Amino acid sequence: MTTPARPALFTPLTVRSVTARNRLWVSPMCQYSCEAQDGMPTEWHLVHLGAMARGGAGLVMAEATAVLPEGRITPWD
Repeated sequence: MTTPARPALFTPLTVRSVTARNRLWVSPMCQYSCEAQDGMPTEWHLVHLGAMARGGAGLVMAEATAVLPEGRITPWD
């Protein structure tokens, strides 16, 4: 239940067995930041996405991913 002091945006949301602490979600962003062009996340990703999680986002989605290198948007994805 929501009240004016606590709107639904700031209440937890459970989908199946996963509960997000609020409904503030960060959508995936293509940052083109895989330095080695191997598609692996780097320390930069940990800092960038970790800062959003620590800042209060209930869910943070990683950027573009591909099963094969040919499926990438750029070599740095």
